[in-house]
Amino acid sequence: MSLAETQLTLRLSPQEIYRLDNFLFAKQETKQALQAFCQLAELDFLYLAGDSGTGKTHLLIACAETVQQMGYRVIYLSLSELVKTAAPAALQAIEQADLLCLDDIDAIAGLPEWEEAVFHCFNRLHDAKGRLLVAAQQTPANSSIQLPDLRSRLATGLVYQLVMMTDEQKQQALVLQAQSRGLTITTEVAQYLLRHYGRDMPALMTVLQQLDKASLQAKRKLTIPFIRQVLANG
Repeated sequence: MSLAETQLTLRLSPQEIYRLDNFLFAKQETKQALQAFCQLAELDFLYLAGDSGTGKTHLLIACAETVQQMGYRVIYLSLSELVKTAAPAALQAIEQADLLCLDDIDAIAGLPEWEEAVFHCFNRLHDAKGRLLVAAQQTPANSSIQLPDLRSRLATGLVYQLVMMTDEQKQQALVLQAQSRGLTITTEVAQYLLRHYGRDMPALMTVLQQLDKASLQAKRKLTIPFIRQVLANG
């Protein structure tokens, strides 16, 4: 197993459930584009842009798993993690893939060797007829990437902008995520979590993972008193 394939394997755990059907899309157009992209038919390059907490990583891993389960070879890489643990030459180890998912591409901005390595990686993928799914905080037009060739290549992707959820949408997202774990939470419980444990979605998902584990162990429903007890001891 290559470095890249190991990245996807290590990223996932039984506590993390990334699927397209348990993500609350603000725009159905984005959902439809990702569903079509996962068929590896017409679209060959999608670019997701959005602030931290808008669900970029969720969607990249959900697409990676969807395509992988169809029998294709998939590579997922978080560049923000990779730049801390490897050299740019690590990207040379990426052989032919049907789908390459690159998360946090902003992390290489201003790092000439990494920008060059990613550009050549894109070229190899393109030559091999592979598909590319990229996530970043900025759109290609506003990217801090310095290498002109890489900026031009990024601009060829079909860009979808992810937006921050309203509090009501975050409540709906919590209910949807809970359902995908076999849990039931009421709107009242979702509101309680938002009021007391922050409005940052990644942080709320971490809380939900903790509650999922505690609920399973104690065989208890997710009531407000039980949540207070678990998180007070957490």
